[in-house]
Amino acid sequence: MESIVVTPRNPHRSHRPRLRRASRLAVFGMALALVTACSASPGGAGGSTSARDDASGATSPSASAASGASSLPPRACLDAARAMDPQARVELLYMGSVTATTPAAGAGQLANQPVGSVILMGDPGSLQATSQLTDALGAARPGLLIATDQEGGQVQRLTGPGLDQMPSARQQSTLATDALTQRWTGWGAQLRRGGVHYNLAPSADLVPRANRGANAPIGQLDRGYGATRADVATNVTAVLAGVHAGGVVGAVKHFPGLGNVSANTDFGAAHDAVTTPDSDELNTFADVLAGADSVMVSSVVYDRIDPAGPAAFSSRVVSGLLREQLGYSRVIISDDLGAAVALADYPVAQRGTLFLRAGGDLALDVDPASVPAMVADTQAAVAADPDFAEQTVAKAARVLQLRADAGLGQCGA
Repeated sequence: MESIVVTPRNPHRSHRPRLRRASRLAVFGMALALVTACSASPGGAGGSTSARDDASGATSPSASAASGASSLPPRACLDAARAMDPQARVELLYMGSVTATTPAAGAGQLANQPVGSVILMGDPGSLQATSQLTDALGAARPGLLIATDQEGGQVQRLTGPGLDQMPSARQQSTLATDALTQRWTGWGAQLRRGGVHYNLAPSADLVPRANRGANAPIGQLDRGYGATRADVATNVTAVLAGVHAGGVVGAVKHFPGLGNVSANTDFGAAHDAVTTPDSDELNTFADVLAGADSVMVSSVVYDRIDPAGPAAFSSRVVSGLLREQLGYSRVIISDDLGAAVALADYPVAQRGTLFLRAGGDLALDVDPASVPAMVADTQAAVAADPDFAEQTVAKAARVLQLRADAGLGQCGA
């Protein structure tokens, strides 16, 4: 995501899922048991609004989360995903949000969100308090994948005793690569001790030197790891190595890059009139995909790639470029779909479905109030469209593999 301050919008309600929440969560728990029974294995251009996926754990993250020619996850993950109830499978494809910072309030907030993962948006104020919150969330929903947004500098959600104050990415980039990996090993270990499995970092956005001062999402916040493709790729690769060594999985963001925009999509629409499928800004991501557990797609409109709409809703970007051209085979996660002002023209309830139809796997909504409507919309789409329902099998299997790499159950070939 692009900034540390997110103001949730009022939720837009939609129809409710067919299953009662208690039933859905029971089915989800049964599915997790299936995943745990699987063996572990490291993971190894179309229209603008729809795409198809073909769908015929280790106890610690793997640094070999690989790109490759096939977008299919391991067979055991596919089998486990196919065995899930279709509506519970959809819930696995959503990451909700916990803005509360105390155990009781956090568990209460989670209870209203039919999801398989959450991002911590609030700051409990210490490692111990964070651990207490995540313990409560895990007890309320066993097997929950818990994420945060911990980059350093102005983007550090979790702070206080037990958690280092992290320098910005720009400051981190002055370190030698082995030192950078070592620092991130420590920061990742702190997250793991706090009960966090998944860090939505690092940023691989390449901001041209001439645009740094005007670039609100990255340049102005010192979130970039260099001014050249080689520097960004080298530093991001070192960061990912440390993230994995620290015991968590990560997300490289914000594909295909925020370097050529000025606006921050959290607060307004953003267009990129420069980046093409052959630009260094995009190909920097190609250089780091071998170590990427997941890739986050931005909400910018890329006029020279797909001017029809935001990248997160574009199959040319998600399926055509990332999945097919670059051969990325792991989880594709959205940037925030709930509160981001850049998406204001799209009905809130439909945004997750649009992202999943474009080829994404894990829809992120930082507004807890709008999560049920988004999930319900996708469940209705799955019930009405057998082809889309089949696509969710491969999507869920990728998420199950990500969970396995994060140490939550086991799933593999």
